[in-house]
Amino acid sequence: MIHSRYHRLVFPPDRPDVPSGISLDVPVLRRRLLRTAQLTAEQERLTGLVRSLLDGHP
Repeated sequence: MIHSRYHRLVFPPDRPDVPSGISLDVPVLRRRLLRTAQLTAEQERLTGLVRSLLDGHP
């Protein structure tokens, strides 16, 4: 949970009139896991591929 006073809109440099998201550089009041995702075998395989790419492993 993030207190509303810390919500900060983020604008891309090339479009300062269009918000693109919110800033995450704010104090977090509470973090709670809602549930563990149940992935299919194919989703597990794809997740593994993405993790290996992000970790720099072939």
